[in-house]
Amino acid sequence: MQKSTEMLINELKTTDKIESFVTENTDEIYELSLSEYLRELLNKYGYDKSEVFKRSGMSDTNYGYELFRNDDKKASRDRLIRLCIGFPLSVDEAQKVLRYGKVRPLYPRDERDAYILFGLNKKYSLDEINDLLYEHNLALFE
Repeated sequence: MQKSTEMLINELKTTDKIESFVTENTDEIYELSLSEYLRELLNKYGYDKSEVFKRSGMSDTNYGYELFRNDDKKASRDRLIRLCIGFPLSVDEAQKVLRYGKVRPLYPRDERDAYILFGLNKKYSLDEINDLLYEHNLALFE
């Protein structure tokens, strides 16, 4: 079972040795880079990068290819979410992509994020999610 961030923080507050904390929580600490995780997902699902880019509405495929091979490439949150939709990924996998990309995860108390989470869960396409956002006067994916 995955520990909550709060549980990990409490453990950190009470530990005397950081090494023991890290050893005991190896599965809780993220070690993959964004590009490694994206490549892992491609292999897991057997997708081609160009398919994912097309479904995510990325016209700048050079940018997309950089995300898969360059750990220094900083992606915007919306671009990463679009990639998640283009796979399509589960909500948990999408949240991991956002964490590895060092951007804010989707938050169900945020109205726009709630619609995006709903669409991801239903495996909606980018156009279908944009339709939902448009119907509720929320920012679209460009």
